[in-house]
Amino acid sequence: MLRQYFDLKADVRHDGEYHSIRELVQPDDGEVREIARVLVQADDFVAAAQDFVASFTTYHTEIGDYWATPVETLQTQTLRREEGIVVGCDCDDMAILLCSILRNYIPAEDVFCAVGKWNGDGHMFIVLSDPSGEDRVLEATASSKTPLRGNYKVAAIFNDKYAFAYPEGIREFCLKPVEEKEVVYV
Repeated sequence: MLRQYFDLKADVRHDGEYHSIRELVQPDDGEVREIARVLVQADDFVAAAQDFVASFTTYHTEIGDYWATPVETLQTQTLRREEGIVVGCDCDDMAILLCSILRNYIPAEDVFCAVGKWNGDGHMFIVLSDPSGEDRVLEATASSKTPLRGNYKVAAIFNDKYAFAYPEGIREFCLKPVEEKEVVYV
């Protein structure tokens, strides 16, 4: 059963502390807001944002898990370009940036970062409510034209306003729930 929490905390900042994962999605950051303001002018805002994130960042896997804020992801990319060094971002950094951009023009009820599995491995991606009422997966690590392949399984979803998780997702991804809400979704 998917349950709503005030927040979920995770040890994802390499400091041994548990941090709010909701606070990582930052649609109100000035840089993020400016990027969204430009991208919303495209015919398809969602595809433009996905393509921006997928092309602006270089995907890599990391040892240990560090979930970057949108500004940290953008700064990593700027540093890489200016200094000619190869620094990349992984799926969580890219999903958090993409969700932050999308949240400028999409309501919190309709776009989430999803912590879960892709083909059996830990992964973060975006879940977007489609106008038809169906949920749609967006892969922050690939362009909008790349067809989705494989099996996506959600353990928890979050954005700057909401946090939901399955009990097994809390255990598997070592999340710490903060105050369970009364709302229970099946």
